[in-house]
Amino acid sequence: MDLHNRLKLAAPAFSYVDGRLTAGGVDLAAIADAARGPAYVYALDAVLEGFNAFRTAFAGQPTRICYAMKANDSVAILKVLADAGAGVDVVSGGELALALAAGVPADRIVFSGVGKTDRELVEALEAGVMQVNVETAYELERLSALAVERGKRAAVALRVNPDVDAGTLDVISTGRATDKFGIAYDEAEAIYAKAATLPGIDLAGVAMHIGSQIADVAHCAAACAKLRALWERLAANGVRLRRFDIGGGLGIRYRDETPPSIQAYAETVKAAVAGLDCEVVLEPGRRIVGPTGALLAEVVSIKHAAGLRFVILNAAMNDLIRPALYKAWHEIVPLVDPGDAPWTPAEIVGPVCESTDKFAAARPLPPLKPGDKVAFLCAGAYGAVMASEYNGRPRAPEAVVRNGQWSFSRPPRQYDDLIREQSLPAWL
Repeated sequence: MDLHNRLKLAAPAFSYVDGRLTAGGVDLAAIADAARGPAYVYALDAVLEGFNAFRTAFAGQPTRICYAMKANDSVAILKVLADAGAGVDVVSGGELALALAAGVPADRIVFSGVGKTDRELVEALEAGVMQVNVETAYELERLSALAVERGKRAAVALRVNPDVDAGTLDVISTGRATDKFGIAYDEAEAIYAKAATLPGIDLAGVAMHIGSQIADVAHCAAACAKLRALWERLAANGVRLRRFDIGGGLGIRYRDETPPSIQAYAETVKAAVAGLDCEVVLEPGRRIVGPTGALLAEVVSIKHAAGLRFVILNAAMNDLIRPALYKAWHEIVPLVDPGDAPWTPAEIVGPVCESTDKFAAARPLPPLKPGDKVAFLCAGAYGAVMASEYNGRPRAPEAVVRNGQWSFSRPPRQYDDLIREQSLPAWL
């Protein structure tokens, strides 16, 4: 498959114009030059297209689409989505603060997470979030007590673990009985009965999330069926709910996957809740932002050893950890169209002092020399948010593009930033 078709399938927001890789009408080399190091770039119009695809597919079914910001916490992305009517799913107090700062109304925020602290529960109460997805009986009791102390009521959905395998990587599956997430399915009814008696608790719904990068809607159908059966048993026992929260996790194409269409996903969910008087809540993240982002990097050096070609980049595992952590594949393309130049295998590595700092092995690439630039595609999800400053490497900046304009939404960091954020105790 040629380079242009690969772009069209995996990352349609990116294309070559006059031989140069662009997004949003912007030559990406300009961003790479300004960053003077690795940089992320996100195409905002493509983000909106992803959100609107969900909204269109779920038309006719009362639905709240709450973007899972753990995939990408760029405030520019949050603002664009909020302006379009999206809600947000947060999993920490820090994410809640960022979402509110970006202008997301609190009554469109779902607070999820398996280990919320008392401080975070209070922050959710004080903000007045739409819903807290409670994961343990202890958390439920603490939330009740904290709400009563403050004269508030918390809208709650219990996150139930349906014991359904999402058919994805073991390390990103979250809906099996052995996973740390959610309330055990066979204990849920008893905890709902308890919740109905607790002051300060408004039982709003039932929730689940079975995993990430889901490639088959059959897994979603099986989980929804179990959630519906629970809903109906609760209704028979007088527990009335109004929200059916299915989580997120719909996959994208990184290499040669054929992920389910959003329409097929929506039809599966609609069929699962047919006849129920409920509002569906869903929390897509990767599917909205994954294909819209890229990590830009520059070739530092070329090395030949043991019959291998090593392409050493200025980007590293601290910038994009997914290949080291998950053996994840990201399409890597040059910022200048190589035309008919031959593509030969290369080991693509970074400068960090770890053998795991390797993006790809035996990956075909055109001839490259120091100073040439490349882009890692489909890096809009779980890229910058999982970055670190290991080896004293300042975090990569993030830029957004739209209608021929671009700007850093997270500016480049300097060595002085690393120094300023530490201090010596007076007693040293």
